Amino acid sequence: MKTPLLKLLSCFAAFGIASSAYSLTIVPTFDSSITSDPNAAQMEVSINTAIQVMESNVIDNVTVNITFVNDGSVGLGQSQTYGSDFNYSDYIAALKTAATSANDRLALSKLPSGPNDPVIGYNQIHLTTAQARVLALDSSYTGTDSTISFNMSLMNLTRPPGDPYKYDLISTAEHEMDEVLGISSDLPTTSEVWPVDLFRYTTNRVRTFTTSGDNAYFSIDGTNLIARYNMDPSGDYGDWWSITGVWAPPGVTPHAQVQDAFASPGDYQDLGVSELTALDVVGWTLSSTTPTLTIVHSGANQFTFSWPTTSSGFVLQERTNLVSGSWVFSSTGSTNPAVIVSTAGQKFYRLYKPGTSSQSPAHNDSVLSAAHGPYVVTTRVLHPAIP
Repeated sequence: MKTPLLKLLSCFAAFGIASSAYSLTIVPTFDSSITSDPNAAQMEVSINTAIQVMESNVIDNVTVNITFVNDGSVGLGQSQTYGSDFNYSDYIAALKTAATSANDRLALSKLPSGPNDPVIGYNQIHLTTAQARVLALDSSYTGTDSTISFNMSLMNLTRPPGDPYKYDLISTAEHEMDEVLGISSDLPTTSEVWPVDLFRYTTNRVRTFTTSGDNAYFSIDGTNLIARYNMDPSGDYGDWWSITGVWAPPGVTPHAQVQDAFASPGDYQDLGVSELTALDVVGWTLSSTTPTLTIVHSGANQFTFSWPTTSSGFVLQERTNLVSGSWVFSSTGSTNPAVIVSTAGQKFYRLYKPGTSSQSPAHNDSVLSAAHGPYVVTTRVLHPAIP
């Protein structure tokens, strides 16, 4: 039988990501509570995997220092992140200088230059030390940017999850590192906004900054709603509310996301469209290069497809021609590497990144006010889902 011809279509999906020659560098320091644990090797592998996901999505040439701890006294995960206050007008000026994407330009078109923010009319805004560094607003801080603690006894250390009643370490690490990079809200405190609070809207396009009601969405322009915010006080007001079947943007099936406030154990996920868009508009630069898909003939009518493991969230799609029909998901889904058995005379394949991911357990916040000058720690505690 003639060997089928398989073609790799050079095309891209929205929010595609890949490794870059220039990227965010996260330097991990593993506390002795991890290095002395019998499962230390796997803990470190999983945390480093989460770091690779973050680094492959962000191309800013910035180093972020994070200490990782195993602490059985925390609910699930906890981050203690340093930050300071800056003039709102200086922040907007820095965003304009750093703008590279269409989302950046759209977001900035909705933001006044200053002196006061458009949410509560205050002239200061809180940035994490990592955010201040990427925007060249303050590079004087040289210590650890955050300490992230995990209750490893509640974690699945490998994927797919070995225990359906435990939570995913990689997902939890990504969730916490998102917040180190600055996509947390200052709520329930209302005396100052944090960058992502500038993009908090109701369904009628009005900015909102309250803990009351249940009508708050992440949007870069007030019109196109990207994610729904959690308004349950038992969770983090800066996290998403993506309970399956409840809400999703038009044309998108409701799905859990990495920055959700509540989740079920056994789930696992990586950064999705919502988290990446938030990182983009608060000051980070995303990679826009589609990862390379490699095809190797590995047997009779058998082919092995692979792409960089640091490029997370992609699934394999296929079609028999480019004139009629549409792209469909291959049976292998997001499996990487994927083995395809095909006797088709011709078939086209591509990588596609849908805006899907899974849930993260609930957050509670304990926020310390920060003043520009001293670097003040903001503590965030991640708890397992409420039954």
